Amino acid sequence: MPRITKPLTNTEVEKAKRKEKDYKLMDGQGLFLLIKSNGPKLWRFNYYKPFTNPPKRTEISLGKYPDVSLAQARKTRDEYLALLAQDVDPQIHRKTLIDEEIFKRENTLRLVAEKWREKKALEVQPKTMDKNWARLENHLFKKLGNTAISAITPQMVIKAVEPLKERGVGDTLHRVIRLLNEVLNFAVNMGLIEFNKCVNVSASFAIYTSENTPTIRPERLPEFLSDLNNGNNSAQVKMLVKWQLLTIVRAKEAVSAEWHEIDFDKKTWTIPAEKMKGGKRSHIVPLSRQAISLLERMKRITGQSRFVFQSETKPQQAMNPQTVNSAIKKLAGGKYKGVLKGHGLRSIASTYLNEQLINYDVVEACLSHIIADQTRKAYNRSDYLEQRIGVMQLWADYVEKCSNTL
Repeated sequence: MPRITKPLTNTEVEKAKRKEKDYKLMDGQGLFLLIKSNGPKLWRFNYYKPFTNPPKRTEISLGKYPDVSLAQARKTRDEYLALLAQDVDPQIHRKTLIDEEIFKRENTLRLVAEKWREKKALEVQPKTMDKNWARLENHLFKKLGNTAISAITPQMVIKAVEPLKERGVGDTLHRVIRLLNEVLNFAVNMGLIEFNKCVNVSASFAIYTSENTPTIRPERLPEFLSDLNNGNNSAQVKMLVKWQLLTIVRAKEAVSAEWHEIDFDKKTWTIPAEKMKGGKRSHIVPLSRQAISLLERMKRITGQSRFVFQSETKPQQAMNPQTVNSAIKKLAGGKYKGVLKGHGLRSIASTYLNEQLINYDVVEACLSHIIADQTRKAYNRSDYLEQRIGVMQLWADYVEKCSNTL
């Protein structure tokens, strides 16, 4: 008849004293407490190794008391017994878990991406690589950089890049996903993961288009400005289109500009609240060098009138807010019909500035957008005027680069 071992109690474990020699207190089913002659109390699990003939016993440490309690030691013992029932050696299992953890720590998304970057740097221009890396830093690494490459799931990626969709910067969103897939495909080729689970993540985000606000990529701006300059619209209408493009304001705000709202000394245009969308707050537009130059030319045409863009047919009235839409629609034989509208000029600027990694709140301030998030809105009361001066000049420089005839 097998000997029955009486389970230990917490009191027995706690009061066990060291002796001249090491000794054991048995708890049963292979678990015992080894009391060392020099004081430490160590949990051990004794078992038969699977697939040994003749059967061979071995021991595995479960930790030190009181760091590991009696209940915790029993729980681990039971887990190991369950492994042995499946002919899995607990020591091999534990080593496998340790190796997996080391692998995860050594192969996080950021660390694997750094290896990918070293290889990719040989294929692309340094400036392009820097921009792509900044996209990953700003939109992915902050949330997933320390996650093991093997643990990255489509759901995690979708959640991480969702803010880009909410901000309406779909192009940046798809660029980030494309870069991630390059990193994951690199990991597959390196044998770090079996396959890329995120290959279809981009399909979860429809490329943003709007029937009411068609727009074009910033790269097409030289083509558009060339068509504008060569078009049949009047000089005043062409300058209105460029004014709206340079100032990134809405059509209604652009046409309603009045000379008394312009401060040439401070290089600002203050739009009264009643002219702004929502009508609750005024908006100061920092005027770039190019915008000031355009105004100087308009002075020779409408300097004696109330409005900068005085109607060409109706005295004492501003141009119609639909003037820009009509002008764009007629360009190049209808080339931009359904492709670009006046409001889309703002989208071109937004895309360009976001891709230059300008602070999101500063870009939104340039667009006179109100912060939607109530918590951020409560703490962020800045209009970023000082920062917007440089940003608006950056945008105007790009516009000028796209058209030497601006």
